[in-house]
Amino acid sequence: KQWYQRRVAITAGMRWGLIPSSHKKPLKEFRLSTHNCCAESLLERPLYASCFKRGQRCIIVADGFYEWNSKKGAEKIPHFVHQNDKKLMLMAGLYDRTRLESEEDVLFSVSVITVSASDSLSWLHHRMPALLETEEEVGQWLHCGALKAVDILLPLLKPRTCISLYPVSKSVNSVFTQGSDCLTKVLPPKKRKSMTLDSFFGKKKPKVEAADEASES
Repeated sequence: KQWYQRRVAITAGMRWGLIPSSHKKPLKEFRLSTHNCCAESLLERPLYASCFKRGQRCIIVADGFYEWNSKKGAEKIPHFVHQNDKKLMLMAGLYDRTRLESEEDVLFSVSVITVSASDSLSWLHHRMPALLETEEEVGQWLHCGALKAVDILLPLLKPRTCISLYPVSKSVNSVFTQGSDCLTKVLPPKKRKSMTLDSFFGKKKPKVEAADEASES
């Protein structure tokens, strides 16, 4: 039985990086980094906790996302991460709205919630977006009231294994790179074997002299 009250959901473009409703000054004066929000500390930070409890929750829809190796000393090869079934990825997020000084339009902004990476991704990076997989989970996240939000919704923010990934061109490192080539799979370069003196000169076989076949008279 559906225990939450379903409300109308709309799609809207938002600025990535949450700007709280209390901020009215120019954007350049907002110094906090709010692109991502850790699920583990969500309720400990008033900026995010207030949005969560007020029901200002949203879904960020994407084909996938890029991730680079975060291991120390590893080569930073970009990988494209997508759903196993190739469907759109649904990431849990929080949003807020404000009207900046000297601006007529209301500014909507969003933060992506992140969790510890699942085994599918942890070898590459230690964090991943909080993904929602079913229509029921999406409905709960968007429409759950403040009363049950903590007990019902926080368990949804967990590592997921419904993802696959593959390496892509380093050209995606540039924000100016656009087009379908950004999703083209690139084979990783083959590792060159270290050259030793034996492999360089080759192992010489010992010379064997032919046996004397002369017979006695």
